[in-house]
Amino acid sequence: MIDIYLCEDELSQLNYFKNVIGAFVKENGIQAEIVSARCNPLLTVNDFINGGGNTALFFLDVELKGYEIDGFGLARKLKKQNKEMYVVFLTSQEDLAFRAFEYQLEPLDYIIKKPEYFLSDRLGKEVKARMEHIFERIELFRQKKKNNISISAGSRIVEVNRDDILFIQAVKGSHQIEIYLPYKKLTMRQSLKNISGLLDESFVFISKSCIVQKNKIQEVDRKERRVHLEGGYDLEVSYREIKGLCELMKAADNYGLAVQ
Repeated sequence: MIDIYLCEDELSQLNYFKNVIGAFVKENGIQAEIVSARCNPLLTVNDFINGGGNTALFFLDVELKGYEIDGFGLARKLKKQNKEMYVVFLTSQEDLAFRAFEYQLEPLDYIIKKPEYFLSDRLGKEVKARMEHIFERIELFRQKKKNNISISAGSRIVEVNRDDILFIQAVKGSHQIEIYLPYKKLTMRQSLKNISGLLDESFVFISKSCIVQKNKIQEVDRKERRVHLEGGYDLEVSYREIKGLCELMKAADNYGLAVQ
């Protein structure tokens, strides 16, 4: 479920967005509901703090005339709650929408308010296209988040997407592991056994000290007991694991994977 929050200083515009967003959600069978529609940004913050643990989607007016904070300041306050949330800015000035990106507020999208929108209580083509884009992006982010694993190491908690992992290996002579991703390497104080419990059947041990994601393997060299991975990595396979690895990779649909 997605909880939708609206904050717009013009009451007529607030009611417009409340009506069209509510209708869009209902007509498209989206699991979402409007839980707050306010002119006062401080009441929006209070509603969010006292709200449930659902994903939150905010439609925030940038200007918010007559209040101490504008939409950008409101977004910063909301983000301090450290909950899963997405922000869409509403503004009549396109240049203000782009300032959200300059302020590193990471908005999901923005909607440029045009006078003709408010002459009808129906959802116009432009706003409809924006709404479709907004909910498509939220679904994409949520699906990606489902594939994340949270790894705790002391006071640190790191989220890693399973699909990004090339391999994980224990660091010899220490209680650390190294997680190899396409774009970086993470070194953490953690055991390989604990990490393996967070993974699924798409990962395989190639030795007691190394786990590899199967679909990252490009070649298995049985004679030399090596696997070649994406990114140019070349890893040793233990005597105990090489036979099973070769049989596993031959049996799978690996799109021409070489097993020598």
